[in-house]
Amino acid sequence: MTNQITLLEQEIMSDIEERRELMSRLRLLYVRYGFSQRDEELFLYHSIPIIYSIWEGFIQTAFKIYVQELNKLELTIDKVCDSIIIYHIEYTFPQFKQYPSPNNFQDKVKFFNKLGMFYKTNPLIITENVSTESNVGFKVLNRILSNFNLDKILDYPEPGSAYSLTEELDKFLLKIRNKVAHGEPGSIVVKREDLERAIKLVDKLMDLVFERIKTGFIEKSYLK
Repeated sequence: MTNQITLLEQEIMSDIEERRELMSRLRLLYVRYGFSQRDEELFLYHSIPIIYSIWEGFIQTAFKIYVQELNKLELTIDKVCDSIIIYHIEYTFPQFKQYPSPNNFQDKVKFFNKLGMFYKTNPLIITENVSTESNVGFKVLNRILSNFNLDKILDYPEPGSAYSLTEELDKFLLKIRNKVAHGEPGSIVVKREDLERAIKLVDKLMDLVFERIKTGFIEKSYLK
């Protein structure tokens, strides 16, 4: 178990460091190459979607690493906590998200046969696919953490500070990213300090998510 914890930490930390290195290079790019004002404005405008992609990519990679380590434990269905079972079942059987159930009788037979086989399969191989909804805001982030029975990230600004993770993620990073992605070039101007602000946010969030994954693995929150 200790070796697995170390491997989990190493792999996620390695991913974090790569993403930090990429953000550092982005921070210095326009300075290093002496962009003209117009080119700098263009670069900064498109830098926010890049930072967002680093953030979403981290979530997908970190939880994939986490699931891979859980699957190495060869857990049986009766040992795994309900939230992970539900997450896995909803991915494996999308019919559970639909109502009414399939109207075709043969489809129903296939579905229930497949469901029966699922409960006879041990160990449980948890799916590595994590739905980010292509929009990892604060609500989606905490939904993913809850799916794996990990502590949610609570947004309580430090005393004397107005800094809010919810505001920074939902009303700053996501808002700008969505405007750029939807082709609204005249709707927003991105400044150097906005890029710094986005990098600071993603840097902080990666640490918070990593701590929750590591703690959950150590404390075995994946068990009933």
